[in-house]
Amino acid sequence: MINGALDNIKVLDLGQDISAPYCAKLLADYGAEVIKVEPHGQGDSARRMGPFPGDIPNPEKSGLFLHLNMNKKGVTLNLHTREGVKILKELVKGADILVENYAPAHLPSLGLGYEDLEQVNPRLVMTSITPFGQTGLYRDYKATEMGVFAMSGRMYTHGLPEREPLRYAPDISWFQTGTTAAISTLAALGQQVVVSAMEAVVGSMDYRVLLYEYTGVKSRRGDFPSGFPQGAYPCQDGYVTFGVGQQRFFQRLCQAMGRTDLSEDPRFATSDARTENLDELEAIFLGWMMEHTKREIFEICQKVRVPCSPLLGPDELLDDPQLKAREFFVEADHPQAGRLTYPGAPFRMTQTPFWVRSPAPLLGQHNTEIYSGGLGYSKD
Repeated sequence: MINGALDNIKVLDLGQDISAPYCAKLLADYGAEVIKVEPHGQGDSARRMGPFPGDIPNPEKSGLFLHLNMNKKGVTLNLHTREGVKILKELVKGADILVENYAPAHLPSLGLGYEDLEQVNPRLVMTSITPFGQTGLYRDYKATEMGVFAMSGRMYTHGLPEREPLRYAPDISWFQTGTTAAISTLAALGQQVVVSAMEAVVGSMDYRVLLYEYTGVKSRRGDFPSGFPQGAYPCQDGYVTFGVGQQRFFQRLCQAMGRTDLSEDPRFATSDARTENLDELEAIFLGWMMEHTKREIFEICQKVRVPCSPLLGPDELLDDPQLKAREFFVEADHPQAGRLTYPGAPFRMTQTPFWVRSPAPLLGQHNTEIYSGGLGYSKD
């Protein structure tokens, strides 16, 4: 029997979609006993989000839901009835943590706000995730994940200066918010944890806010640190990213290319010279790139300590030797979706490791176990 870092911690997951379920998943992955409480009927909205096998929607086979809810038990409950409110409060009595991402006014309107649940269990940590927090002018505003990313200031800096702003990978703000929520939850004792998705993303901003505060200068979209090459460049089978900002790295890159003469050429010998003759240098560089695959370039450059990385797609991630060596991906059998491969834990602990205890629950799978066996209700 493997011991988890969060053994004996009991969590109620009332989350929908991504942010709250991902927070609860991180707790479950490290040993917490998590009960996912889904709305009676259709369940978590993530069940209706893909991908689905054969692109055929099935609430028990959503790849997103299966990933976010591994290692959890699942029940259904109608919180819009007196009986449902009563049952949830009974569950709260035995819980250490409750995670939710409803609109700020929703649970209080049902008599299930923090002030209500605190009376039931004073030691409860209630983690409430919303786009903008529980106070302020935007408290009750709705926002998509892309909207949060835009309002955080991150989209302003992402993309090329002559083009429209770009988002990062879909839903990254929700996953970042869920991670922030999990960290803050573990730091709390007997209090409400209020997580604003906007602030979670703003909090990860780089130097650009301070640059504006210090100088009044707004950095342009697409601004990269000085030097060449910086960014993603094409090769035989895709793209490779480089961050060659210092002279020593440029000299090493020339060594990797078999063109040590370039670092001594007056046109390219200094950063200013390379900027002035960028078109010529880029043509030489891209010519070399197109002679190699991204894996070849990665290995050649890493041997001489040039910071570069290949851009990997989903198929390449599954076959990546580093992730294989660390056994990052895990497999789990689901009664309806079958055996699938999932991302593993985002961090490792030597004494209390992550492990797969169970696949994501079927809708209402543990109703009898929790309500009859745990709370003493009749099976009817």
